[in-house]
Amino acid sequence: MSTNRESAIERYRRMAPFYDRGRATYDGIRRRTVDLLQLRPGEIVIDVGCGTGLSFPLLQEGVGPEGRLIGIDQSPEMLARAQRKVDKNGWPNVTLIESPVEDAEIPVQADAALFALSHDIIRNQEALENVVRRLKPGARVAVVGTMWAPWWALPIRIYQWYTNRGGMTTYEGLGRPWSRLQHLVPNLRVVGRVLLGWRGRYYLACGAVSGTSPMSS
Repeated sequence: MSTNRESAIERYRRMAPFYDRGRATYDGIRRRTVDLLQLRPGEIVIDVGCGTGLSFPLLQEGVGPEGRLIGIDQSPEMLARAQRKVDKNGWPNVTLIESPVEDAEIPVQADAALFALSHDIIRNQEALENVVRRLKPGARVAVVGTMWAPWWALPIRIYQWYTNRGGMTTYEGLGRPWSRLQHLVPNLRVVGRVLLGWRGRYYLACGAVSGTSPMSS
């Protein structure tokens, strides 16, 4: 089953007002994932599928005011809430792009890219290629997302299937969600798997873009 853009936009339109509630459960793995990027002051980072901007404070800690943050999301309602965070914190170095990731005109060559809890994007080859094309040789990539719980945890799998319907339009590739990105970032590796109780199993992966990547320009 392929991803469904129209369905995703509608789902996130409904979720946007409540999206940030209860997200503290993911704070730990979100921070661990951003730490994998090893951001430095002055660097440029892309938050792919940034949603309401929950990763923005962590990314800002890394790049500092002299750096730059590009957030991409196709949901106007989610992006509006991200803009509120930007305005509230007075971050002049944030650019928000309202677009499907595969169509986004990314105005930078970035040092790093974050894919956080965005399964539809991580299974979209055109979206991945568009992002990798805008990364510098050696740029770091970090991913955190859901994956199927082990076979012996069948009740958790059933719960995952039920709860993930809100934010995913496909379960394709949920056994190895990072596999398509691995074709573009060959040294991408899974560095952690976390079972968050009934919320399911999550993976953390990281790698760096090759200096000879066919996607770089």
